[in-house]
Amino acid sequence: MKYKNYKPERFKDIRQLVKYASNQHSDLVAFKEIDRANNKILEYSYTRLEMDINALGTAMLKMGMDGYHIALLSESRYDWVLSFLTIMCGVGVAVPLDKELPNKDLALLLKRSDSDAVICSETFVPIITDILQECPNIKVVIVMDSVKEHSDFYDIRDLIEQGQKILSQGDTSYIDKKIDPEGMCEIIYTSGTTGANKGVMLSQKNIMSDLFAFMHYIKVPSVSFSVLPIHHSFESTCNIFGVIYKGKTLCFNDSLKYLMKNIALFKPGMALMVPLFLETMYKRIWEEAKKEGLDKRLKFGIFISNILRKIGIDKRRFFFKPVLDKFGGNLEQIVCGGAPLRTELIKNFEEIGINIINGYGITECSPVISANASAWKKLGSVGKVLPGCEVRISEPDSEGNGEIQVKSDIVMLGYYKDEKSTKEVLAQDGFFSTGDLGHLDKDNFLYITGRKKNLIILPNGKNICPEEIEEAIGTIPLVKEVMVYANEDNMISADIFIDEQYLKDNKILDAKNALDTQIRKINNALPVYKRINDVNIIDKEFEKTTTKKIKRYKAMKRKMNTGV
Repeated sequence: MKYKNYKPERFKDIRQLVKYASNQHSDLVAFKEIDRANNKILEYSYTRLEMDINALGTAMLKMGMDGYHIALLSESRYDWVLSFLTIMCGVGVAVPLDKELPNKDLALLLKRSDSDAVICSETFVPIITDILQECPNIKVVIVMDSVKEHSDFYDIRDLIEQGQKILSQGDTSYIDKKIDPEGMCEIIYTSGTTGANKGVMLSQKNIMSDLFAFMHYIKVPSVSFSVLPIHHSFESTCNIFGVIYKGKTLCFNDSLKYLMKNIALFKPGMALMVPLFLETMYKRIWEEAKKEGLDKRLKFGIFISNILRKIGIDKRRFFFKPVLDKFGGNLEQIVCGGAPLRTELIKNFEEIGINIINGYGITECSPVISANASAWKKLGSVGKVLPGCEVRISEPDSEGNGEIQVKSDIVMLGYYKDEKSTKEVLAQDGFFSTGDLGHLDKDNFLYITGRKKNLIILPNGKNICPEEIEEAIGTIPLVKEVMVYANEDNMISADIFIDEQYLKDNKILDAKNALDTQIRKINNALPVYKRINDVNIIDKEFEKTTTKKIKRYKAMKRKMNTGV
């Protein structure tokens, strides 16, 4: 197969990217968001974006914020992007924070990141007010909305106005400020699925190198949809910067509660999602088809469509228009990452006309390492290693699986104020150890088999990646969530959270018996040493990160403390 790539532009820093977008796309809409208070959609052009950045940055420098570490805390919205870009285009270091974190964790990260200031939305003003006394280093709080009740906080709109006046007087200190592409511009805290959060230090060279490489593979449609947490590197590098890179429009989802309504409203051609969203969306398609008595017709349509596609006739957009209309009618591709994705799910969406492009990355690599492409892919893999990125497999076993290590300009500077952890993952020859296990094929496509820290090593020396078994169990319709591990007797165990709605809809009275029947089928297809010996139905969902990955260490800690 010939792997055709796109030919993107290369930018040395984020300011150059923003300037290019403003010059090339000027009055085109860069961002859209919903103003629910006034029941309207707000639009921001590329010209407006650059003007706001220069004005806000000028005001912030005038306030003495040069070199500040500035934390960001808000919902997904234009003002978050504006603040993020302003900081990195000449003010200081951006520290995006997870808005789902409890107060004590936010206070801890503000201190650990040496944050001097916070930019937040009105929603988080009470939280910031409560934790300020624990964070004496915070000198400035800027709010994205009205701050009449807090005279010592700054209003972002007032600062933009002040900056515009200063600019009109000839002050170009912000616009002319020299940017070091190799210096730290961002501290992103990892989600902590296997332990404590670490502060990943990224440079503009890291981010721009990853963006440039990723854009070789992805064709960005005219409208993209933002649903992932905006602080996450996958969303910021691939969606925010990706859209600016191509001069397209990014629409913000303001709440998961309105997810389907917002997709129908904005009619995007592309979205970035994590596997759990895809699983939920696909289940909903069939639930609604069954409710409307159309499930048999949908199955027959897929059957006929697949036959026609084999002879070169593609009628998916026509056959499945009622289904696609629920996603706005224009959705053609979903870029998926953040967790393992079932191959079957990729096929399922492809059958109805939506191309699922999966990839692999880690925050420490800005974050994308490999990806399938808009024009080609290999099912089962997480894509071809990005251009300019070298991947090697450390200490491969008989099947070629070993730890994935990466060397490239996309690799982080290190962990903030954590030299010990940095040395543990960054080798002297420049390779970064991801902690993930996998192998490469002859075409440089990467395959993930598991996580090194999750690897189960049996007394007989056999190694088992729990993710492999979890993927198999995840195909059981009544399973909503699963975590596989080795119990005290070194037997393979699975904790499973049942989909109660599925039980109800299918009139299943004995969940344990139904589950055991399906587990026996899975065991029959597995080698003896990989078979599940112990199944536990748990009574509540696993604690997860904002990208919907199970916090394994929390789940195992709970089992140790409670026995369940």
